[in-house]
Amino acid sequence: MTATSPGGSPSCWRPRTCAGVSTTATPCASSVCGSATPRRTASASPGDATLVPMTSPVSVPVPGPVTDADIADLASAGSLLLALDVDGTLAGFSTDPLAVRLVPGSATAVETLRTLPDTTVMLLSGRDLKQLQIITPYGPVAAPGPDDVRLVGSHGAEPAEADADSDGAADVLTGEQKDLLDRVTTLAEEYATREEKLWVEYKPFSRSLHCRGTQNRPLAEAAMAELRAAVGQFEGVHLTDGKDILEIAVTDMTKGRYLEWFIGATDPDKVVFMGDDTTDETALKILRPQDLGVKVGEGETAASRRVADTQEVAEVLLRVAAARQ
Repeated sequence: MTATSPGGSPSCWRPRTCAGVSTTATPCASSVCGSATPRRTASASPGDATLVPMTSPVSVPVPGPVTDADIADLASAGSLLLALDVDGTLAGFSTDPLAVRLVPGSATAVETLRTLPDTTVMLLSGRDLKQLQIITPYGPVAAPGPDDVRLVGSHGAEPAEADADSDGAADVLTGEQKDLLDRVTTLAEEYATREEKLWVEYKPFSRSLHCRGTQNRPLAEAAMAELRAAVGQFEGVHLTDGKDILEIAVTDMTKGRYLEWFIGATDPDKVVFMGDDTTDETALKILRPQDLGVKVGEGETAASRRVADTQEVAEVLLRVAAARQ
């Protein structure tokens, strides 16, 4: 698996834009509805995955707490993959997105888990690789070894196997996609002026529009509704709603699509995925019967387990680390 990593200075964050309305341009990652996510067979890369329609929806029970039996099951797994969201899962939130860091307990657990035999840790985030290197103590590795934490950014569009000397988006986006991203940027910046604390996150493959911290929420959401209508006319955009965020992407990669490819390529005995946002549901939906999906916080979910917050995430990870030692 070959990919590229971004070079240069960290992504620009500046006061801009907001979310809060339903997704229309792509299958809704936030919806836990009756239609099941198509499965994909393993291939040379996640972009080459082959769609295999599922015959019927999967019934998911109401998520309960992570149990001692769950921990024992993970402890006995021959090979274990822990795929973990970052913001809202391993780390809290902040009005300064580059100021967040991993919760101390989770940081300790990740450091322990990554050194254990037959245990792989992956941080699978919507952030780009440049930002992940700022808020975590890890960096992209061209040939990850057994003790390396795999960083995967942009919902899977920037995998950990990276060339640190290249520009992540420049080698992947087509000329048409670059032009489309420029058009999205222009509109996002235009509508971002509607409310003082609206802001835009600039990623290699998308523009993420945030309303965290806005004073006039109705005004911010009205601006986003108008922006949505405008970009919805562009062929090739993919919209995803998250917590206080709307992401407008020019690629169709999701966490679920990347994770399903990685599982197919590496075949771990068991997988744990933990995430808090609607974007994490695409990953929770593709887990196998023997895997463990954990939802962080409130909201509808495909997960079989739920924890309250980042502190409980840390507690679970520390339990897993202790049990596998």
